[in-house]
Amino acid sequence: PDMYPGNCWAFKGSLGYLVVRLSMKVYPTAFTMEHIPKTLSPSGNISSAPRNFSVYGLDDEYQEGGTLLGQYVYDQGGEPLQMFPVMV
Repeated sequence: PDMYPGNCWAFKGSLGYLVVRLSMKVYPTAFTMEHIPKTLSPSGNISSAPRNFSVYGLDDEYQEGGTLLGQYVYDQGGEPLQMFPVMV
């Protein structure tokens, strides 16, 4: 409902999927992921932050596979906003 810590969109469990449908075909060069910093976390940690994630390019939202654009690790000790270049 807002941008305050604890009111984010969360995945249930330790595995989740997200599909973003764009209005036109794009060729991305990088992706960014942002999580609140530890200093703003109500619990003082960000253990719920995503860690390992993969990005795939799909032709449509129902496609089973896709083109792997990269596998990444979000550094919980790093900056809240992190950029990851396309690997393929």
